[in-house]
Amino acid sequence: MKLYGYWRSSATWRARIVLHHKRLAFEYVPVHLVRDGGEQNAPAHLARNAMGQVPVLEHNGAFISQSLAIAEYLEELHPQPSILPGDVLQRARARQLAEVVNAGIQPLQNLSVLNHLGDLGEDKAQWARHFIARGFDALEEMAVVCAGACLVGDAVSVADACLVPQVYNARRFSLDMARWPTLTRVDAHLAQLDAFVAAHADNQTDAG
Repeated sequence: MKLYGYWRSSATWRARIVLHHKRLAFEYVPVHLVRDGGEQNAPAHLARNAMGQVPVLEHNGAFISQSLAIAEYLEELHPQPSILPGDVLQRARARQLAEVVNAGIQPLQNLSVLNHLGDLGEDKAQWARHFIARGFDALEEMAVVCAGACLVGDAVSVADACLVPQVYNARRFSLDMARWPTLTRVDAHLAQLDAFVAAHADNQTDAG
């Protein structure tokens, strides 16, 4: 099993969290998103993912892209320890919170979008702060009704895998996390867990 990704890519980070949480052995293959115009645009990587994005999971000769698709694949392949609660409503909430980040925050402030805004002469940092804050306002309100030690109850879920990289990005863009106490508390708890330590961007071989 190989994971192609970039150390600070939040989508790659999610996949690393799931892999480490499930204690699965994998080879991490860095794909530098900036060097030489971005290695994600090279023919070798486009053959793995026509969108030219990371992460990509290679397993048994197949390539799977998109972080939540990877997470669901790993969940079905290795159900324990799970990344989805046992209760049907809680499972829906975990997926809902994951999608707030995956569809409602991260795509609006990822590298390709910010680079395009820069080309247009827009303030990239202000744009990123606006959409992260807008998404976190909603995420905080949703999480209050279901959070325990983690975003949904006390067990790690796919929602937590999405939260941690996005909090890292919020801090990179100088947002004050005190505005979102539930998200901040859960992030602090997750930061102590072995899987999240191993998956952290700063602990990757291509960090820096």
